[in-house]
Amino acid sequence: MTLIEAYKRYWKKAFVMKGRARRKEYWSATLFTALISIVIGIIFAFVDSALGYELDTSAWAPSDTANAIWGLINIVPSFTVTARRLQDININGWWSIVPHFGWLLVVIGAIAAFMLLGAAGIADPANLGTWLVIVGILFFIMIIVAIVFFVFAVLDSKPGPNKYGEDPKRDERYYYPEEEL
Repeated sequence: MTLIEAYKRYWKKAFVMKGRARRKEYWSATLFTALISIVIGIIFAFVDSALGYELDTSAWAPSDTANAIWGLINIVPSFTVTARRLQDININGWWSIVPHFGWLLVVIGAIAAFMLLGAAGIADPANLGTWLVIVGILFFIMIIVAIVFFVFAVLDSKPGPNKYGEDPKRDERYYYPEEEL
């Protein structure tokens, strides 16, 4: 399987959580998605510049819209390929919720902490420090989660079928001498 074939499989199986995804399918999707994001960023940097948007302004620029749309397009396929990758190493695919929506929990936790401490007066340095500690802990937890899931993504699967399906590398792993005859 080439990188292009693996990336095509990423899109063909965009809504399929059943089965297994080998490392090449997962990492080719990650590579091409990142490359396309960079290209979108470069193209829309020129668009932003032509329309007069400055880098240091907080105004919503066309590049922000383009990046948001590309991110939304990739949410489901990214989630399902991560789920299939986890299933390839015999971990329940629903665990892919953690890295995909964990950052959302960090944001919600930061907002909740800000609101709770805001009632007591966020301007108080002690409350601000507490809020920063809470956000820092949540951020640290997500860094640990990212490292764990990176390790999961680089692990090779055990040869042979598991409870999630057949080995996706079955044809490449096993040598069948009778086929040469």
